[in-house]
Amino acid sequence: MLALGCSLAGMVTVTHRIDEKLKVLLDRFCEEHGLKAQAVVQEAIAQWLEDAEDLELIEERRKGPWVSWDEVRDDL
Repeated sequence: MLALGCSLAGMVTVTHRIDEKLKVLLDRFCEEHGLKAQAVVQEAIAQWLEDAEDLELIEERRKGPWVSWDEVRDDL
């Protein structure tokens, strides 16, 4: 499954260095699960970006404004 509804037509090459031990773990995981490293890395990046966006929203909501339980209960 391609992350975020991406298509192969819009693919680009990204080149970055990663720790050698991490690469060994990635290769082993892919081999054991019959996956391609490209798909695992793409999905991991997409998930990381989504999590970062969610965290931003959580932090924003923590600042308030807060609604009292009485107000919430009255709306139910």
